[in-house]
This record gives sequence, structure tokens and C-alpha cells, in this order.
Amino acid sequence: MIDKSAILIGLNSVEKKIFNLLQKQGSMTKSEILLKTNMKLTTLNNVMNPLEESQIIIQKCIGESIGGRKPILYDVNLCKFYAIGIDISRLYSQVVITNLKMEILHKEMFYMDSTCSPEETVRRIVKIIDKVYLDLRLDIIQLLGIGLGTVGPLDVKKGVITSTVNFLAPGWSNIPIKAMLEEKLKCPIIIENGANSAVVAEYFYGMGKDLPNMAYFNCGVGIRTGTISSGKLIRTINNEEDAFGHMIIDIRGELCKCGNLGCIEAYSSINSIVKKFSSRTNKLTKDIDYKDICEAAENKDPIAKEIITEAALIFGTGLVNYINLLNPNLVVLSGPLIMNSKLFYEVSVKTALEKLYSDKGKRVVFSRGGHFKENAISIGAAALVIERCLENQI
Repeated sequence: MIDKSAILIGLNSVEKKIFNLLQKQGSMTKSEILLKTNMKLTTLNNVMNPLEESQIIIQKCIGESIGGRKPILYDVNLCKFYAIGIDISRLYSQVVITNLKMEILHKEMFYMDSTCSPEETVRRIVKIIDKVYLDLRLDIIQLLGIGLGTVGPLDVKKGVITSTVNFLAPGWSNIPIKAMLEEKLKCPIIIENGANSAVVAEYFYGMGKDLPNMAYFNCGVGIRTGTISSGKLIRTINNEEDAFGHMIIDIRGELCKCGNLGCIEAYSSINSIVKKFSSRTNKLTKDIDYKDICEAAENKDPIAKEIITEAALIFGTGLVNYINLLNPNLVVLSGPLIMNSKLFYEVSVKTALEKLYSDKGKRVVFSRGGHFKENAISIGAAALVIERCLENQI
């Protein structure tokens, strides 16, 4: 595969501004672009002509007339370029092919079972991409790049998954996942924590558009968090995406896998819920599917409902602390636990709104799944390719 990201990287700052405007806000006439950019018409023509010649932007259609000639609407070329986004999580891995506006052209996933070693996971990902490359005739359009959003802990600079636990397959420690994929795909990979990828997708292309602050929570085997404040991605110590999950809410509480007592994850993750359900029902954890617990709770099973409710109360209380500190305008709750348990989501939000300090509850919006739902991480990984090309600092 040939990486054509230089096509966008090579644009000057004004060209990137015009491209960014059309890509994020949609089709516009030259008059509308002039109002948005405060350019002179001659300057705009000088900028747009080479963009049209290189087919980065196109004349999309004719707009409605308001008295004179019908205006031409311009937009980015959705038929010439594509990006690839990869999501590696503990429960599944997913590959998406997107156009320039993060619309999915193809999506494929597989579950991360006990056979999914790092090598096998890379093999399956490459197999998906190679097959799609042929099926969609991607050879006739240009690849802008490949992004990877992965579970951590992650050394972003080195592209190494350092010490991830809870994979069903062994061998997921100190894995140079970026280099492994680059070797097979023959293309540079942009790598980021999965939750950070997801929050980028929602911020630029989803429900977070035009908002200065937002937070994204992925609740699953762990609790993964990505936050943008004043347009900047907030990074935790060592770029760990599960820092919120290890917020201590009870100094004498239950033992967490990190060694501390009373972390949110020890109460509100899939593993903690399964463990608690096992102890209450005398079933072996290996015989329990968290989805069955979620479904039982929705069907008013008293044990399942109590366990889900308790987990959500603790998670919602942690949300209160987070919101009071960072003041997000939007909080997206997603991930396998959220998407399979309406009860967990509703109790979490209700708890947070009831406990929020002052009138913050009137200013924060909650969303179950956000705009991109289960595709947020993989689409966010593809979005990172575009945003890095455009030098949008996040």
C-alpha cells in the first residue's frame, strides 16, 4: 500500500484552512467560504484553483438561485481518497475504511478469543485489509494513511503496548504493535490510545462539534477515558487511558488489579460485575457472560439488577468528581457495558446529575454511545490520520 498523506501535508496553511472548512462543515459556495474566512475573492480563487486541479476539492453541485446565476457548491472529493482505522480492544478488534468525512465504506471485526495472540491479531487485521483492498478496488483511489486506536497501557512514542492485562490470549506485554503492522502493511501507522481516538472522532465529526470541552468513557473490561479541554487532548501520566478507572473512591474498599483498594474499576467494570454475580449465584466466572447479566437486569432479575445498579452508582459518583474538575459540555458514555445495559447508563447519569456541584448539571449533556456508537475508536483512528495531516493540534 502507498501512503499518500503527503498530498494533504504538502498543502500550505491557507489551503489546509479551506480544505478543513469544507471537510468539517460541508458543501459551500464561494460566497459562503468568503464569509467564513474573510478572504478576498481573488485570494480565494488563487487558493481553490490548485485544490480543484489536484481533485482534493470538487464542484459538487449547483445551489439554489437567490436572484442571479445559480451558485456552485464546493466540497472535498469523497471519491478520490480513503483512510483506514483499526481498533484493538480486549474483547474485539475492528477495521474500518472511511472517506474524508469519516463515513464508513467498509467495516469488519472479529472477537479476541484465546487464539488472538499479537501475531494472530495482526495477521487477521492484514487479511481483512488485503481482502477489502481487492473487493472495493481501493487501488484506483488514494490511501491517506492508517490509524490505530488500541487498548493500553501504551507507549505512544514507541508504538508499544506495554503491559496490558485481561486479554484471553497470552503474550500481550511489551508488544511493538505499531512496527508489526507497519511491516505487514508497508505503510506508516499513527497510533493512539483507543479512548483518545474515540474522543477525537466525536469532537471533530460527531456530537462534540463546536464544543470546547468533552469527555468520552468506554466502559468494558476496563474503564477507558479520553478528554478534550479547550480544544486540547488531555494526556494522563504515561498516557494511560484507564486513569479514571483507578480513581480511588473508598480507601478501605475492594482490591483492584492495580494493587490499590477502592478503585472505580474494582466495582464498575465488566470483570467486577461478573465476579460479584459469580459470588452471589455460586456460578463459575468462566460460565458467565456479562451480556446475560445485563439482560437479566433489564428483565428485573433481582440479583442482576442490584449488582448493575450498585456498579452504576459508584461509576456515576466517579463521574461527578470528573465533571466537577474538568467541566465538560458533553459526556459520551460508551463501550460494551453501556451499550448492553440501559440500566447501567441511566443509573450512572441520574447519579451524576443528582450529585453535581452547583448548577453544572444544567450545562452538561450526556449521550449513550455518542454519534459513532461502537465504531468510535476505529473511526477516531482514521480521523487522526486526517487531523495530523491538517496539523490540527489536539
